[in-house]
Amino acid sequence: MDRYTELYAWMWKSFGGEEFTIDEFRMVFPTSQAAKVVHDLAAKGYIYRVRRGTYRLTEPVDFVSNISGREPDDTVLEEAGKDYALCESTAVAVWTDGYYWTGFTKGFRPVHIAVRKRDLKDWRAFFRKKRARFAVEGESRTLYGKVYILHPRESVRSEDREGSRVVPLEEVVGFCLEREMAYEPALEYLDEKYGIGYPRREAREG
Repeated sequence: MDRYTELYAWMWKSFGGEEFTIDEFRMVFPTSQAAKVVHDLAAKGYIYRVRRGTYRLTEPVDFVSNISGREPDDTVLEEAGKDYALCESTAVAVWTDGYYWTGFTKGFRPVHIAVRKRDLKDWRAFFRKKRARFAVEGESRTLYGKVYILHPRESVRSEDREGSRVVPLEEVVGFCLEREMAYEPALEYLDEKYGIGYPRREAREG
């Protein structure tokens, strides 16, 4: 736990939902940098200004909501200036027009992107600069929230789908066929829209 989160907890014990001023903060938490600390707390979302020089603590439920909602938009990928393409389950969602989403939980929302191996170092630096969570495929770490999963490849092919760079349809179909039991609805959708030659369930069972 970082020091601002600890301070936030102690401030709840001291101020609760009451308003407080910088001077009142200094009286409770002795510091020669009260103004800076209060400014930092506000910038990080722990408190908010009610009026000039007067603040109130952000309700814990709102603070948690603010943190979990502070996720980068996928358009940020364009800023990297490197070749990439949405792939795997993320590409399935794009090609099915959002009809078929899978591979996520309430606490984990991966965005799978294919990148060139030679660009991996640059992608790592880019996401760190943007303070975006990321992991390379196969890495062992605890993942939560929105996470960019990097899939290194020798080369990357992409197509534009309503503003999103995504792997070609044939790759998406191959990915789904390898996991047919999980992606059957997606395959049926893709067949209906693009005629990929995937037989309907009735035909397969008939």
